[in-house]
Amino acid sequence: MPVTREQDIRRRAIDATRDLAAEGGYDSVQMRDVVRLSRLSSATIYRHFSSKDHLLAATHLEWIAALERSGAARPDGANAAERVCAILRDTCRTMARHPRLTAALIHALGSSDPGVGDCHREINRIMNTMFRTALADEVTNADEFVHLLGIAWEGALFSWAFGRMTMTEVEHTICRATHLLLLGTTTEAGTPP
Repeated sequence: MPVTREQDIRRRAIDATRDLAAEGGYDSVQMRDVVRLSRLSSATIYRHFSSKDHLLAATHLEWIAALERSGAARPDGANAAERVCAILRDTCRTMARHPRLTAALIHALGSSDPGVGDCHREINRIMNTMFRTALADEVTNADEFVHLLGIAWEGALFSWAFGRMTMTEVEHTICRATHLLLLGTTTEAGTPP
């Protein structure tokens, strides 16, 4: 299938953004450098992306979409907790291999830019789908679990991005939260876990 002009523009702008963020983090992504690396005009880039944060959020969305297409989105495991934790572990370890890029992507997700919000919603939709698949039919209130897990994970990642946790601590914390949330969802109401 041939690549459309719009797809080519998005690809070139996102590739340039990813390369800049991977090399120097959030502050190194400057629109003039995205223009130079992508060989696109600033007017062309701004027709597709409202800001630097929107570009970074779109880069994050592409990474999550690639994760969804990979085998990591369908991990093996004896139960829901093992499968969900496998997704989280793989994701955390990939993020840890690219710390400047990861920190830039997380930083951008805190922006109030509407384009960032659109990307963030799509990232959440993809992750929610992966988690629901990992849960299979083992959890009666999957929506609540996924919602609470998403809040815990996002909080842990922001803590990492601002230097308050290591990625190993993020991984441990979010897998522990997974086990605690799943234990709570499989316990009878009124019965302590």
